[in-house]
Amino acid sequence: MTTMELKAPDAVMAGHQSKLYALLSQAFRYPTDEFYEMASSGRLAEEISEAAAGLGYAVSVPDLATGNLEETQQAHVELFELGGDAGPPAFIYEGEYGGGRLGVMEDVLRFYDHFGISPSLDEDTRDRPDHIANELEFMHILSFQEAGALENSSEGGAYRQAGQDFLRFHLVDFTRWIADRTEPKGTPLYSGIAALARDVCQQHLQYLRS
Repeated sequence: MTTMELKAPDAVMAGHQSKLYALLSQAFRYPTDEFYEMASSGRLAEEISEAAAGLGYAVSVPDLATGNLEETQQAHVELFELGGDAGPPAFIYEGEYGGGRLGVMEDVLRFYDHFGISPSLDEDTRDRPDHIANELEFMHILSFQEAGALENSSEGGAYRQAGQDFLRFHLVDFTRWIADRTEPKGTPLYSGIAALARDVCQQHLQYLRS
């Protein structure tokens, strides 16, 4: 993850927002050994708490307990990948919730292309543009660019407006749908991550509108 030294108060806050979105994006991907060590050791919750503490609004960090690596990987597959004729309990692609799969992906790509952003070019993580991790990664990059602009005394309004629009038209509803379907399954890590993503997106949109 690229880093920069931030000193301006508004830039620091945008940097915390960027870090939080990056952590949420990582948490929705299939759990690797590295991610599992981060989550099971408590470091994920610590880093999320540190990032959340620097925001302009309050976010409660839920329980992010894990089982062993195999149980965590199985929970991810069962929640987001497997299912019967109706699909998995919680679709991890926004286009599966309605609005037309192709139309949703095209609209998401328009946001990405406008800012010259291509989330997840790495072969190991490349996926549909409307994957929840890619959409959260887009918000991470937008917030990162906003932080850089503010640190250099430039106007960050274009990034904030894009973030507000993307949250409004995509992530606020998307994260709510995932949280509503993940919470009843009672998997602490993913129920917690889904609830946190929903709350962050809702609160961030309200903050940008204020």
